[in-house]
Amino acid sequence: MSIQFVTAKGCNFAYRWEGLSSGPVLMLAHAMGTSHRIWDKQIDALKGDFRILRYDWRGHGDSDSPTGPYSLSQFSDDAVGVMDALELERVHWVGISTGGMIGQGLGIHHGHRLRSLTLCNTTSESSPWYRSWVAERQAVVRESGMQPVWEMTKKLWFNDAFVDAAGIDYEAIKKVFVATSVTGYLGGTSAVTDLNYTQDLHRITVPTLVIAAGDDPVTPLANSQTIHTSIAGSELQIVAHQRHFSNVEAPQEFNQILVSFLKRQRD
Repeated sequence: MSIQFVTAKGCNFAYRWEGLSSGPVLMLAHAMGTSHRIWDKQIDALKGDFRILRYDWRGHGDSDSPTGPYSLSQFSDDAVGVMDALELERVHWVGISTGGMIGQGLGIHHGHRLRSLTLCNTTSESSPWYRSWVAERQAVVRESGMQPVWEMTKKLWFNDAFVDAAGIDYEAIKKVFVATSVTGYLGGTSAVTDLNYTQDLHRITVPTLVIAAGDDPVTPLANSQTIHTSIAGSELQIVAHQRHFSNVEAPQEFNQILVSFLKRQRD
């Protein structure tokens, strides 16, 4: 289905439906500097079992990019607002990177709106290094736009060989990133510098899967292990030898882990 728009929390959000016409809703949330397109390699594996809702969160993709800064609580409230506008009572949530941070906020503060929670290549707390890295990227984007930031980060997100090959999947993510609104990127990155969910993760009670990338320099494996040990009953699965966007570079392995968990939560 083509892109549609819904207004929530004073912002117009782009979204699209795929998969089943009815049934359990699977809501997918993307990473910073990307859009709903980051999930392209997952749709075929999921569409036979779920009604899939992909959306672009505030400041990204085709959604509005109001002047920031934004906040993580605002991102979670936005997600609930989109659910309300589309009359969705509960969803299975899958978020990667910042989308996983949004998912943590939902699990902590809006857990009754979730059927399950999948947190991919994410973290629950901003370290001094993370805040410094955000500040560095913000300075570059203010000065020179999005292209130089892509050059700074591409080999944190993908293995060197994948970057050097510059195949169609790599180029698709690059195209979305460099087209991201500077205003939206600055607003979004400002939000994640205040991330501090670790001490509240015990409040998450829905079935939870944590997917980590084994060689992720942005959100290291230890961060995923912290999330896993803090959420009672959660599962931790690792996609070995991958960096931050393992769902794009190693979709077959990533999808096998994701589908196995979600099928067990489907009913």
